[in-house]
Amino acid sequence: MSPKSPWRLLTAVLLAFALVAAACGDDEDDAPAAEAPAPAAPAEEAAEEPMEEPEEPAEEPMDEPEEPMEEPAEESMDEPAEEPMDETDSMMADESMDPVKIGLIAQVEELMAFPEVPAVIQAYVDYFNTEHGGANGNPLELVVCGAGDAVESHIACANEFVNADDVHVVINGGFLSNSIVSGTILAEAGVANLGLGNDFIDYLTPNLYNFDPGLPGLAQVFFVFAKAQRDVSTMSLFLADDPAIAPFEPALYAIAESNGIAITETIYLGFEPDLTGPVSAAETANDGWLFVLADGAQCTAAATGAVTVGYGGHIFGNDLCLSQDLVESGAVDGWAGPIVSSAPTIDGGAEVDEINRVLDTYGGAGVQTAGLAGWALAQAYIARDILIEGGGADATDESVLAALSTYSSSDIPAYPDVSCPGPDPWAGACNTSPLMVTVVDGQMTAPDGFTFLDFSELNFLLG
Repeated sequence: MSPKSPWRLLTAVLLAFALVAAACGDDEDDAPAAEAPAPAAPAEEAAEEPMEEPEEPAEEPMDEPEEPMEEPAEESMDEPAEEPMDETDSMMADESMDPVKIGLIAQVEELMAFPEVPAVIQAYVDYFNTEHGGANGNPLELVVCGAGDAVESHIACANEFVNADDVHVVINGGFLSNSIVSGTILAEAGVANLGLGNDFIDYLTPNLYNFDPGLPGLAQVFFVFAKAQRDVSTMSLFLADDPAIAPFEPALYAIAESNGIAITETIYLGFEPDLTGPVSAAETANDGWLFVLADGAQCTAAATGAVTVGYGGHIFGNDLCLSQDLVESGAVDGWAGPIVSSAPTIDGGAEVDEINRVLDTYGGAGVQTAGLAGWALAQAYIARDILIEGGGADATDESVLAALSTYSSSDIPAYPDVSCPGPDPWAGACNTSPLMVTVVDGQMTAPDGFTFLDFSELNFLLG
């Protein structure tokens, strides 16, 4: 059933999270060219000494070659010698120089674990060091702090990076409430950090800038797409029975209503391998079913339940239901959902081909391109960009944070244009363009491209 007063409930949730977060805060090129004409002088003298009649023909053959002799000398001695050297210098980072470090809080332990995040970022660090000179010649180095479900582990990681004098940007891979706490600690300490799996309050916290749309953007794009592209008017909501996700139920109802969609019921799903029972209790007459779940195993069980029930409407799932393994298994064929990078799609063109080359070359077994891995790909690019703009090896917390606070780019492969800050009051929303994809025969396709979202349309949630 629909919760009462979604706006007030959400505001209460935001204030509660804010209080928790605050509590945790405690040439020498010209030389050959000048010497090249010198051989011409003996040639002219030899032409003048013989008999007078052949003098003119003798001069013409000897004079004409002078220009061809000079041009090849300049090209062969100067240009080929310098270009390969410059290209080599720009490709390889100098390992003898001090490293420029990128911090990562990686949620890789316990139930909600995302090992694909450090795998993708490390692959791109290796790629930058090998093919793009690291950061202005200095090698990049990824410093990983592993964390789990418990918020205490994320607090410990945040404080570790706050106290590290040589880490000036942190990719914050916490999830939902963990993201709030660790991100707030870093932001209050003036350390630039890039959020993953972020929450509503992240976008309202000073010095927090995010390049994935997080739950606010994903929630909005679900319903924008469902209404405009699928003509959905009624929907069932399947929500992970998890305290980290449950508080967003009223927001989902409110955003659906603002887009002309009525959520008629919420079905809570546990983490059992067989979810056919609770799934079969849902209203099959609704135009759409929306699954907001916690991990791939729960998504697989839910998908199996939907097939068993024989539901014939439109099915939507959050990005955690669109992992590479799950998509390739065929379990979620026919589902649609939001992702951030177009890297996993089959219609991404040359940019996606290059991403796949990089990951095939530098990645290990844990590398994926979907889900949080797609976000991680972009974060690696952005972290390098702001470190370089902030001074590279001479960067400081202040210089890197300043670079982040005004960062914009249209050059991140398979990613939309991004710009900081976001629209008031959502200053942290630097990317407002999720990509809605459909799963067909074990592959993602995105013919409609990125869906632009105006975060200011969510202002009613703060009323």
